[in-house]
Amino acid sequence: MAEPASATRPGPDAPDGGRDLVQDRSWTPDALRAALAENDRAPHGRARIVRAEALLDAADRLAHPESQLRALHSLVDAYQVGGERFRSPVPFSRILRLWDRHHSTLADRDRFEHLTHWKFKWVTSDLLLVPEVPLATIRGFVDEMERRYRLAGHGLRAVHAQRFHIAHHVGDTAEAEEHHARWLAAERDRMSDCEACERNALGGWRAEQGADAEALALWAPTVENELTCLSEPAGTLAQTLKPLLRLGRLDAARSHCLRGYRLVRGRVELRASVGRHVEFCALSGNEGRGLEILAENRDVFDAPVEPLPHLEFLAFAALLLRRVVALGSADLPVPGPQARDWPAAELLTRLETEIGSVAERFDDRNGNDTVSLRAARLLAQTPLVDRLPLGVRSASLKPSAAVLIPARAAAAPAAVPPGPAVAADPDQDTDFDELLAEARHMFRVAHPGATKVWERLAALADRLGIDLDPEAQGQLAEERAAEALDNEDLARAVELLGAAIERYEEGGLAGRAVAVRARLLLAEALRQEAHTSVGAEALGDLYDLARDLLATGAAEPEDVLTVRRAQAFEARRAVEAGSDADEETALAFFEATVDALLADAEEFDMPARAAAAHTMRAEILQRRGDPEASVPELLAAMALYDRAARPWANLHPNMLLAQAFLAADRDVDAEQAGLAALAVARRWPEQRFPAGYTRQVLANATGAQGRYEDSAEHALEAVVWADRNGVPDLAASARHSLAFAYEQLGRDADAAAILESALPELVRHLDDPTVVNARWALARCLGRLEDYRGSAEQYLLAAAVAEHFPQQGGHAMLAASAGHALRAAGMPDEARRAFERAVGLMRVLPDPINLAKTLRALAWVTFGESDDIAHDSEREDVLDSVLLLFAEAAQVLDAAAGSGEYERDAQVIAYEIAETDDQLARLHLNAELADKAMPYAERAAAGFKALLPHSGMDYDFSEQMVAWLLDRYGSRDAALERLRGAIEACERAGVEAVRCTAFLEQLSD
Repeated sequence: MAEPASATRPGPDAPDGGRDLVQDRSWTPDALRAALAENDRAPHGRARIVRAEALLDAADRLAHPESQLRALHSLVDAYQVGGERFRSPVPFSRILRLWDRHHSTLADRDRFEHLTHWKFKWVTSDLLLVPEVPLATIRGFVDEMERRYRLAGHGLRAVHAQRFHIAHHVGDTAEAEEHHARWLAAERDRMSDCEACERNALGGWRAEQGADAEALALWAPTVENELTCLSEPAGTLAQTLKPLLRLGRLDAARSHCLRGYRLVRGRVELRASVGRHVEFCALSGNEGRGLEILAENRDVFDAPVEPLPHLEFLAFAALLLRRVVALGSADLPVPGPQARDWPAAELLTRLETEIGSVAERFDDRNGNDTVSLRAARLLAQTPLVDRLPLGVRSASLKPSAAVLIPARAAAAPAAVPPGPAVAADPDQDTDFDELLAEARHMFRVAHPGATKVWERLAALADRLGIDLDPEAQGQLAEERAAEALDNEDLARAVELLGAAIERYEEGGLAGRAVAVRARLLLAEALRQEAHTSVGAEALGDLYDLARDLLATGAAEPEDVLTVRRAQAFEARRAVEAGSDADEETALAFFEATVDALLADAEEFDMPARAAAAHTMRAEILQRRGDPEASVPELLAAMALYDRAARPWANLHPNMLLAQAFLAADRDVDAEQAGLAALAVARRWPEQRFPAGYTRQVLANATGAQGRYEDSAEHALEAVVWADRNGVPDLAASARHSLAFAYEQLGRDADAAAILESALPELVRHLDDPTVVNARWALARCLGRLEDYRGSAEQYLLAAAVAEHFPQQGGHAMLAASAGHALRAAGMPDEARRAFERAVGLMRVLPDPINLAKTLRALAWVTFGESDDIAHDSEREDVLDSVLLLFAEAAQVLDAAAGSGEYERDAQVIAYEIAETDDQLARLHLNAELADKAMPYAERAAAGFKALLPHSGMDYDFSEQMVAWLLDRYGSRDAALERLRGAIEACERAGVEAVRCTAFLEQLSD
């Protein structure tokens, strides 16, 4: 057998501390066994591998066959989970030799027999990863596997699976189908691969053949966590991504990406699965997110190379880089090998060269170009959807001119069919005067589509050789200036407004020139980098001039109101730019300008301008914290816009109305107003519409109604809008809402992925209470995902912020929750300190229920310390401390029950009193003091009985314990009588007595 690399020596950069520590001591078989077991529990990676290699050296020096076998198996395991599977064949060959020589004398023979045959599957796959291992060697290894399986009486399902993998790898479809059929026909037995891994491979084969729905059906039990192993469901979730995109199941694709990436992040041994997430990003318009995944997994580029998975990862990365370069970001720094960033195009060239080289090595081994063609097909893929929002933060690409990159060794892409012919001049038969009249009408009513009509008019005039009159030229310039302002091209807006003034003056329209001059002053102020105010005197002079011109017939009421609106707009700018200390003064001035605008609008009977004034009044009221009072103003504005026949203008009032209703907890009304705003925006899409804010209102409004699917949809849209428009505070808030909706839907992995991504911007842009809530939610999700260390970390980080809040209830609950997470993570000392912190806080809070719960938790974690104590006297001291904590819990609950202050919680307090007695009974059982447990058990049973039917399960458990104690320390007859009474009580309450019934049957026998 060819040896691709040393199997018992670390690479040149490997840490050697573990090796030195092992070599510096003498070993016995028992000590070595304990050290191997400890190393087997260590985190996956190079450090574990190095120590496993060193322990094998120690086993070899012992010359003890059983220790050597144990060390060899441990080393193979370390290679498998550490991303260095290609090293496994060498130690496995030693395993076979030792097994053949010594199997009859091994004390743990059955275990080693199972492990040796089980690992045959792994090593066959490992040989396939290395192109320098001939196919004949691999096939011979499978033949040996079959021989040994037959001798041991094992089925051949695993053997057929390995032959299928070889045939599939070399591209022999007919042989693969044959072995696939044999694989499925053979029954599963002890040597069959884990079912999750089997389904992963079988589904991958069906997806490769285009049967995506069938593949997803095969993967479903794994996706639903019904089947798991060390690499599952991580590997399967990655496999599902592209089939889900192809089937258009985009919500599921998003969820599998969020959930699955958390499981593969940083795991070198799953580099191909990491690569599939990169591929998904390239195919779903998430190139920025793909680059972030590369950055978070840059070690994969330089990890010890498993040639075949490495080739897959490089191909996925190159596919992403092709998209990045095609979008015009060839020079964008991209994380890559050698722990540095590379220009995207340069790294792409490097990866494609390496892909070609590695693929060629496999082609030489296999005698065909199957591997090269697969890589070429992968690189030739194009996006399956334009953009699938994921909700997580991602880097943004700033595309310039697109670049077409042909796929290497792939057929040229099919030509894109031409689109339908477009008329060179859609207004070829349009009457100029009619179009001019339409444009002027749209100008007067501020129609959102006016600019397009004016551009059509300009083009028609140019084609017909007609010179627009000065008024039309001024109106055209104003429309173009408005578009420039929307696009934040302030320099162009200033230029165009200046031109409009000149045209109006040329045409003798002095009033309109004065109105536009007011707009010009605002545009010039906005153009400055620092806030620059427009002097009230300057705008006041323009207003006086407009009034004078109106009196002489040289101006229109609209001109006067344009200046008035400019004054109000400038006053609003002062509010937005001022300090909190000056806000009320600025608001008062703003209010005065709005009142003046409203008075003039009513004087001239111009409902649209009056509507604008009412809308501004609503803004003032909302700023003053009175959203309810803003509602009548907004409803008045909308009625006035309807009267003015300007329904498109109701966009902004509806947005503000939705915010007002939400602030007033009128969630249904908020939703209706928000949806109305979206409907207006859809009907007149030319308007500038900050849709993200309305979507966020809708997310909160629907979430408050318990409609979390709708809430998630709106929050995701808010995230997309905020990211696209560079509004980080809204993006942070929307991601928080999205995660909350996912958590309520039971999608904990999705919620955790969103929150982990969003926390940096949440901390940067949102207030401390929101950050605490976000970390609290993340901790809950991680706990349910059984990441207890991560959960505890988030609880403690949240507690570190909450300890500065005036109200300490949240701080106390966070500390207690951290204690539970730390205890679940196997960190009892840290858990005890967290519980002590929580108890210290809760003792001064009016929260007897949670204080009692936390005292009990502290008692149990303290009791656990007695396991490490050798002296009986010390154990008794610990037990005394534990009993004191339980006594305090009971006292707290009894005091609460008798105080009359917690009548609403009376039933909960009664339950916790019974629960405290129940736990005291179990404590005595665990402390081997069962003879003292009966009084607590009987009180617990009585307490739970009084709460039936709500406490059915607890009552069942407690009565079983009482019966067990009676049977042991009293009489069998008394125990039977107790059980029958408990069963009757449960029947009367309409609940099942499962445990009591089973125990009664057991005692009766």
